[in-house]
Amino acid sequence: MRHTTRLLLLSLLVLSLAGCHQSVVPSAEEQQADGCERPVRITARILPSDAPLRALGDVKDDPDDDPDTPFDPEVVNPEKQFKESRIDHVMLYVYDKDKLIRTIFYKNPTITKGMPTAFDGLEVKPFGTETGGIFTFDLLLSPGRYRFVMLVNDPQCYYEAKKGTIRDPQKIYLSQMTNERKMLSSQILADSPDVSIRKYVDGVQPRIIPMTGQAMLTIPKGSDDGTITTVTPSIDLERVFARVELILTTATKDKSKFLSPEIAKYKIDNRDYVDGSTSGRLTKGRLVDLVDTDWRAGTLEMLPSRGEYTATGRDMPEESRLYSDRTATDYQQYFRDAATYRAQVTTPYAENIDDMNYFLEAPTSSLPKIYHRRSKTLVGKKILNWYYLYIPPMFIDGLKKEDMPYILIGINTTGVDIPANAPAAAEQMTYFRLPITTLVSAAGGGIEEKFEVRRNTTYSIYAAFRGGRLILNDGIKVYPWRRVDQELPIDPDADGDTLPDWNK
Repeated sequence: MRHTTRLLLLSLLVLSLAGCHQSVVPSAEEQQADGCERPVRITARILPSDAPLRALGDVKDDPDDDPDTPFDPEVVNPEKQFKESRIDHVMLYVYDKDKLIRTIFYKNPTITKGMPTAFDGLEVKPFGTETGGIFTFDLLLSPGRYRFVMLVNDPQCYYEAKKGTIRDPQKIYLSQMTNERKMLSSQILADSPDVSIRKYVDGVQPRIIPMTGQAMLTIPKGSDDGTITTVTPSIDLERVFARVELILTTATKDKSKFLSPEIAKYKIDNRDYVDGSTSGRLTKGRLVDLVDTDWRAGTLEMLPSRGEYTATGRDMPEESRLYSDRTATDYQQYFRDAATYRAQVTTPYAENIDDMNYFLEAPTSSLPKIYHRRSKTLVGKKILNWYYLYIPPMFIDGLKKEDMPYILIGINTTGVDIPANAPAAAEQMTYFRLPITTLVSAAGGGIEEKFEVRRNTTYSIYAAFRGGRLILNDGIKVYPWRRVDQELPIDPDADGDTLPDWNK
């Protein structure tokens, strides 16, 4: 009887193995239907600097400026010193057609505390090795073709998983993201918990750059001996935010003289900054701010919306892509269209883009002779030679240049000190506003054009003071506006040498 039982068990085992083995390779649908999961490895890579940018046609600058010298933003490069390529966790969604069949929360193996645990519907496991921005993820899947969606460093994925729920990847989070309601900066990234410790204190994720990626991948039949099959191609990951930096010039390349003599008397507003006050310095920084709106600063739209620029999932059929859900009530309340946005999102939000006041000459607060100088930041006792601010993408139909985030520069061109009780926009001050935007031509070569801030894109603004104006390196002239509540139209046919009469 004992021998009979052994033979029966052995026969059942052989039959079960035979059920997952076929000598003729079936179709993808037949492979998927056999129900035999096999170990596979997928890879994801953070997009390199040569990733395609012009996904929606040619990019050019405002036609009111110089159309022959387009503003050409670049795709973000990983900067290890700022931890721009840091990945702490990844939520992987696997779809069979439109059905979600697998959710796995992968965490960095170096993280020892504060991560969620598995529950019904969610697996939790460490991801594999990381080399040069390429990460590996192991899982079990039946042969077939699937849609893979990855949300990387997404705070809401982390918070939902800690609560025992799975985040809807298409949902857009606004006011719920209270910990994220400020601009991300190089200093915040560099000052996050040490990479070797990866602390998640009190269930709060440190500020790191969120990323996303998606692809359609075919899982091959593979072997039946448990060998892990590596699936190709890899899944491209793009950073959700755009990176902004200002590079300022006041002097010739050899720094022997100012570009214009009057720059020697330029000063800044030395008053204190008082948020919301009618007096005191207007700019949060001593010289320059990046200005956005408060609601946008707290918006996290991980997946792109339909029609928005995206560098990931480029080879996927349109019907296979997963997009963010812009029909959500809270999103529609603020970002449905340009008119809604202008009516609802009215409170400006600013951060200092010159963290160490490196554009200034201490202690006089005058402008020094500088050429292509970037801002710097101090982290502990270490000086970082670049300082970036990171903002969410912006893609709303009907927006104009005045709706876009902008760099605000304030200069006291008179050289006369400003009284402490002077209004915020003191008469001695001249302000320059540099919009952060990519101008995209309408489909089909129409006359309508769209302003947008693109995800995973660097906006490097090279600006030089010359003759009472601020000129960008591509020849675009940025005229000053002297009142915060007033912007006057500029004649695009003007010679560029005669300043407009700002008092009309």
